[in-house]
Amino acid sequence: MRRMIRVAVFWFAFFGVPGMAAPQVNVLTQANNVQRTGENLQETILTTSNVRTNFGLLWKLYSDAKIMAQPLYVSGLKSARCPNGCNTVILCSMKGTVYAYMADQKPQTDNDTLVWARYLGDPRAGGKDIDMWSVDDPWWGILGTPVIDPATSSLYVVAWNKDNSHNLYNLDLATGNVKAGPVVIEGGAGGKSLDNVHRKQRPGLLLDGGMLYVAFGGDVNTKTEKGQPAGWIFVYDVKDFSLQAIWTPTPDGTNAGIWQSGRGPATDGDGFVYVVIGDGDFNASKQNYGDSIVKLKLEKAPAGSALPQQLAVEDFFTPCNQAFLQGGDWDFGSGGPLLFDGKIAAGGKWGWLYTMSRNQLGKFTAPASAGASACTDAASVTAFQATIGHIHGSPVYWKGPNGAFVYVWGESDHLHAFPVVGGVPTKQNAKASAYAIPEGGSASCPTTNPHWMPGGILSVSANGSKAGTGIVWALVTATGDANECRGVKGMLMAFDAQNVSHELWRSQQANPALDTADSFGLVARFAAPTIANGKVFVGTAGDSEPLRWYGTTSSPTQFPQSYYLAVYGLK
Repeated sequence: MRRMIRVAVFWFAFFGVPGMAAPQVNVLTQANNVQRTGENLQETILTTSNVRTNFGLLWKLYSDAKIMAQPLYVSGLKSARCPNGCNTVILCSMKGTVYAYMADQKPQTDNDTLVWARYLGDPRAGGKDIDMWSVDDPWWGILGTPVIDPATSSLYVVAWNKDNSHNLYNLDLATGNVKAGPVVIEGGAGGKSLDNVHRKQRPGLLLDGGMLYVAFGGDVNTKTEKGQPAGWIFVYDVKDFSLQAIWTPTPDGTNAGIWQSGRGPATDGDGFVYVVIGDGDFNASKQNYGDSIVKLKLEKAPAGSALPQQLAVEDFFTPCNQAFLQGGDWDFGSGGPLLFDGKIAAGGKWGWLYTMSRNQLGKFTAPASAGASACTDAASVTAFQATIGHIHGSPVYWKGPNGAFVYVWGESDHLHAFPVVGGVPTKQNAKASAYAIPEGGSASCPTTNPHWMPGGILSVSANGSKAGTGIVWALVTATGDANECRGVKGMLMAFDAQNVSHELWRSQQANPALDTADSFGLVARFAAPTIANGKVFVGTAGDSEPLRWYGTTSSPTQFPQSYYLAVYGLK
């Protein structure tokens, strides 16, 4: 059995990294670790006290487009610009560029702290076929968060190019040079294949056991793509980028994308991989797993198979009201998996949080009445309504001096901290923040959706379980619905993780329409903030743009003048 490794920094201590100095804290994958807990437990600089009194925007790092992938961070990276090693933040743009910047030096120009940059080709152009509200136009280059392999000084990333191909690369961590690739991600199973024109590589990449897991989602237009899957996972051996396995959650159905609002697939250290599937057909006897948590295992394929390995379904959980969820677009897969203490937790647009043992997921319990909204799942599943709105900011976890908590922030709601009692989160003695995301649209941006999307996108920093160090960081919308509107301002907020009713800091005024010296501009939905060595890194959608709803027919012609990564810290 492989030992579970929670925080990415330990990879350095065990294996060593060519070209890198002594390790500190590192963020090498989406949500900080492969269990996707969202926590950095080695933050020794930021505390609840100094964030409350001495924290703010320090500087901005240039990007050529919107930043949707979570920034990654490497301590003491040795490079031509930093021969003795310097802390380095890595960001990716929707135009298809990967940047590495010095993390601790304020830039005087756009590139005087640039370690390297690598352009991966002209990006896929935006369009109503993949972005009905035009909120992410004009480019769709790099969407999913890359992953870093410290043992080989490699950064793995997928770029979507203008010919609609998804291309996998291995970049040298110290130089940005291409070590391997591009490898076009293509193929399928059961007579069906990946639609590169419409499928989005939004989930963060997963590196586990020398295998790279690349997941795809995106709604299926049933008029033109009836019977086609939306979700796919491709597995590559990182030694030579050889394709090992392909899996879809609906081989005999349609839809069921794997998007998870950018959260990557999770793994438990025992070789099992977990994903949460979006709206789609469900029939377990036909291996269709729409609106389900699925536990997968990579194993040798049967003789005569086209590929050497296969992803086998080891277990699954599907809410008893799946038919109701699918019929109402209550997408279970809008949030991703959280693994903690032998459990798995997940929640989607229905606002319920489900928790179960990762060794007994609960499968499917048919409701007494077909299509019922209320029913009872297996006794092994704990479920309750965690928020009044959709969950996009996947749950995160921290165990502090007063116990463990799972944190959730849905649309048009407060940040909630659910104490873990008897191994599972519970509403008993739960705490909520005083600040709630407003409900309803904006007068200057009419929408048909009454909820400000996407709610709170969360990360946690702490010095282990030490009192006074646990902070929940939340990226929220400040002026509207980032699902249907462009020009929506964002706000970074900090809360005491021991008691989230204590707000520590925010980047906006009480009137969020009024900018402050700490404002960062436009929100990049789903992009979790990264915290490392006293800095907080926030991907943005640019400086400013008129707040406007374009509907399903018109497209924007005016875009931000500048794009950047916002860097916060102690002043």
